[in-house]
Parts: sequence; C-alpha cells; structure tokens
Amino acid sequence: MRGMINLKILQRAMLVGAVFEFLLVMAGHIQPWLKPHFFLFGCMLIAGVMGLLYARDLARGFRLGSLGGAAAGAACGVVAVSASSLMGDRPDLYIPYGVMVSTLTGAVGGVFGQIDAMLQAFLRKLK
Repeated sequence: MRGMINLKILQRAMLVGAVFEFLLVMAGHIQPWLKPHFFLFGCMLIAGVMGLLYARDLARGFRLGSLGGAAAGAACGVVAVSASSLMGDRPDLYIPYGVMVSTLTGAVGGVFGQIDAMLQAFLRKLK
C-alpha cells in the first residue's frame, strides 16, 4: 500500500483539509446561519479541493489520484463530523452521510487533479 499512496503528500492534504474543516465547523457555530446554508457545501468543497491537490501533486494516474483523493476526503469528513459532534451537534445524523459524501467528493477531486496534472505536463511540452 505504501507504494501506491504517497504518504507525504497525503499527510499534507489531510492536515490542510483538517484545519479548514475545523475552521468551517467553528464558523458554523459562531454564525449559526452558515450551518444550514453552507456547511455541507463547504465540507464537500474542502474535501474535493484536498483530493485535487493530492492528485495534482502525485500525477501518477487517475486510479492512484482518486484513491488518495478519497482518503484525503474521508479524513476531512471525519474531522468535520468529529468537530461538529464535540460541539454538541447530533452525530448520528452526520457521521455516515458526512464521511461518505466527503470521501466521494475527495475521489472526484482526485480525478480532476490528475486532469490538471496532465494539462500542466502538456503545456510544459509546448514551451
């Protein structure tokens, strides 16, 4: 498994994603109107971007980019759900749905990250 996933890039994506997910949950508790209008979209956006950044840095194919993106997205989802649970939200509603959606958007972000890596390689060849 170590040969498939670059742990250094994955740890960096997970750390950055965890910080942004925690900040999103904190913002939702400071400004309550953010939670029903932005929380799920923001959680998905962060997970997707972390998947994109992982795959773009890895640049080793769609399968590996999507796999690492899914792992980064799942970690983002776990952090968001855990932080939300610690702040008194109902975790039984968020745990399976939040982690599942974050994993999926992280995997999709990984696909787009690989597309971006391929585009960057193509543009470098043109120069």
